[in-house]
Amino acid sequence: MKIRTEFNFILPKGNIDENGNQIKIRGVMKLIKVKDLLDIYHDTRVKSDSSYFYVIVLTKVVDSLTSEKVINSKIIENLAPENFAFLVDFFNEINHKIITSIPIKCTNCKNNYLTEINLVGEI
Repeated sequence: MKIRTEFNFILPKGNIDENGNQIKIRGVMKLIKVKDLLDIYHDTRVKSDSSYFYVIVLTKVVDSLTSEKVINSKIIENLAPENFAFLVDFFNEINHKIITSIPIKCTNCKNNYLTEINLVGEI
């Protein structure tokens, strides 16, 4: 079973164009790698102010935001609070629930099903 590594999203608060229409902000987030976490913990901004942790995390895992192809800390800092909170929650959801379902086959009826599992602690 291949683990999905990229996830599409739409931010809850879009931009407003010159005609007053709301434009959806779409993006792609990837799973974080151990190397990224190590880099974040060694980042001087995070060392001096731990509240900066998620700003740096999001620069590592957000691959794109509509027209922005390179995501840096200034882009993350300028997000609307609703969008920042959404991205933090989305990050936690996709990185903590990598394996959420497994295929099973009923031994009685021979049908295939997909079931959700929750892994807590050690296996």
